[in-house]
Amino acid sequence: MSPEFLVAGGVLLLALLASPASEPWIAGPQGRLRVDDGGSGGLPVLFVHGNGGNRTQWKAQLDHLRATRRAVAFDLRGMGESDPAGNADYTVAGFSQDVAAVADALGLDRFVLAGHSYGGAVVADYAGRHPGRLAGLVFADVGGDIRDTPPKALEALRNGLLPEHYGDFTRRWFEGILAGGTDATKAAVQKSLRATRPEVFIAATNGLFTFDPVSALAPYRGPRLHIASFLADNSAAIHRTFKDMPVRVIQGASHWVMLDCPDQFNRTLDDFLATLK
Repeated sequence: MSPEFLVAGGVLLLALLASPASEPWIAGPQGRLRVDDGGSGGLPVLFVHGNGGNRTQWKAQLDHLRATRRAVAFDLRGMGESDPAGNADYTVAGFSQDVAAVADALGLDRFVLAGHSYGGAVVADYAGRHPGRLAGLVFADVGGDIRDTPPKALEALRNGLLPEHYGDFTRRWFEGILAGGTDATKAAVQKSLRATRPEVFIAATNGLFTFDPVSALAPYRGPRLHIASFLADNSAAIHRTFKDMPVRVIQGASHWVMLDCPDQFNRTLDDFLATLK
């Protein structure tokens, strides 16, 4: 073996050791997806944000879990830094394809999947399509089946999402579900919402009212948990749709419970993860 080969090999090894665990982007089904991947050991956890959100809303959970296991968050298509969908598909099923692409690209053969708000529907859709890959599901303040929303309420929503009303309507909508949140949470959430293209947010919102979570999740029979805050006592909460779903309530938080009460959320998450095999 030549000295030149040994030197070149050593340089290559040092370069590999200095490289991050994964690239910050993966090729999704409809464009690049921005990924935050780190940690090792244990069952990996993959986090999915809500409509108008981004991967940074899981920072406290990523930082906490990476001391003992791999933890991943990413931006859904058209949100955060991820590319808009090439086919303009912003349905729950479309976003679920993004989850599949991330899990496959990162080699997550068996993992725990967590979703906040709208991300809970995405998690449910993925779980029903790939039940064998999941060790557990975590829903963070997620709604259940809302397909029977009264027509007048739907009409008011669609009117509010018209271009001439969109900015003020969505700001006030989010102010309502941010009640009880910290100033930092309110600022981060509103900033992320404003950075999301209206057509993406609107299409995602409309798709939720035709999504059947019961049918979607039926093939998955594994462990699940709802960590509830703002929706804890709401009749539309996912633990009302699934009567057998355990629920843990964190008081004094807005809809973004993982941002407002990260320590409590992380302890609850740790307790659930400790039960999984």
